[in-house]
Amino acid sequence: GAPAGADDDGDDLEFAEDGRAVAAKSAEGIRIKYERRKRAAATLQRSRGEGGGRDPLPGVPPPSGPSAGGPVPPLAGLASTTFDDHMSPYVSLEERSMDERLHEAAGDDRVDTRGERPVFVSSTGLFIYMKNSITRCTALTRERTFFLLQRAFQKKLRAYAAVLEGKLPPAEPRTSNVVAKMTGAASGGTTGPDSSAVYRIPPGGEVTVCHVIDTCEYCAETVEALEDLIRDRIGPSYRERIDMGEEQGAFQDVTARCVRVLVSGLEQRLDGTMRDVSRTNWGAFDEVGEESPYVGAVHRTVHPFVAKVRELIPSSYFRSFCDKFALSFVGTYYRTLVGLKRISEAGTQQLLLDVYSIKTLVLRLPVLEAERRSALSPGGKVPPRPGCAGTNLSGGSTIAPAMYTKMVNKEFRRLEVMLKLVGSPRELLVDMFRAQWDCSVEPSAVAADLATVLGLKGVPRSDQPAMLEALGLDAAGGAAAAAAAGAADASGFQALQ
Repeated sequence: GAPAGADDDGDDLEFAEDGRAVAAKSAEGIRIKYERRKRAAATLQRSRGEGGGRDPLPGVPPPSGPSAGGPVPPLAGLASTTFDDHMSPYVSLEERSMDERLHEAAGDDRVDTRGERPVFVSSTGLFIYMKNSITRCTALTRERTFFLLQRAFQKKLRAYAAVLEGKLPPAEPRTSNVVAKMTGAASGGTTGPDSSAVYRIPPGGEVTVCHVIDTCEYCAETVEALEDLIRDRIGPSYRERIDMGEEQGAFQDVTARCVRVLVSGLEQRLDGTMRDVSRTNWGAFDEVGEESPYVGAVHRTVHPFVAKVRELIPSSYFRSFCDKFALSFVGTYYRTLVGLKRISEAGTQQLLLDVYSIKTLVLRLPVLEAERRSALSPGGKVPPRPGCAGTNLSGGSTIAPAMYTKMVNKEFRRLEVMLKLVGSPRELLVDMFRAQWDCSVEPSAVAADLATVLGLKGVPRSDQPAMLEALGLDAAGGAAAAAAAGAADASGFQALQ
């Protein structure tokens, strides 16, 4: 092209290849200038090649940038990526800050009640800190350092789950394997680290256990949102490696333990009441009166505890609590009664009256709080509107779930049938047992059950073999099974007492 003057940047004109003058600062003039520089750079590159790699202009660096003809390298994130491998102290600093929060959380029982459920203030503070930490880190890098920070989050979240678990009452070992086996059977055969332990909840301590449940539920939900946030902001090479499922599981495990603690804690509060039942001489009863004193004690213990739990925890966990407690309590109640020495006919009628009252209470467990609110409605005489049967004025159901009702009725039926058999005439006992008892199980188990009924009825041991044979059972095997079962029950109840 035509030469441009001695001072390229100072000229006011550029010359096109056809010799036409163009204003240097116009769009066409700028294009002509950069094309000229590009050709000059190409010429310089060729001269380097011909000279065997010698720099024709010693001390002058090769051209770069737009005049070199190559793309401009990106500068955004270049410095932070360069130092990514040396930012471990930054991650350690963030970890130490979170450790301080965890240490404070262990002794901080303050509750934030602004949300749908009350949660510990330490939980919301921890997640706010993590969100701010993400903001600080992504301002520097979104690669390896951010991934290491996410790993630190995982570690501290698991540690916080342990902090929440530490707010539960300590586990106490059961006094004997017999008692553990009895309670395990009553709770549906549950096994695991908690199956051989009991929990004693101090007065009002159920509120703290409920707060742990609510906080774990909040944390499990927020961990999922945190995982999505990190995956959205981290570099593509690390995106598929983000998984916080284990941390969610840690909080869910603590929640499951909380439900077991509530069940065990309520059972332990009924220990004294069950001891009163076992110490009563039911064989000396000769008339039926009002409900026994222990029935009122069961109502006064169970009702406020269950009502408070229902008020504080999500409905799904409350339903699980009701199911587990009903199974466990009815099993304990049954074993308390079959562990008695003897029950008179009047005693069986009294116990049947007591059982009916307790059964009614257990059937109402899922709706106790709803019924209480309904009872507090003004006047209490407002008839239900059409289509609103089974609900109270606050909109809560006063009807227990059908599956729960079926389960409770099934569990109590065995207890009720046992008492009716004990109170039946001796000459009709075998026929009534065959008609009403579940005889589809192992013959030895059926024989042990009949022997238990005969013992509670006061039938002499010498007369029992004939009655077992009348039922088509082996008298010797039935007596041995009954003796073994009686010994296990006796040792179990002595341990409880």
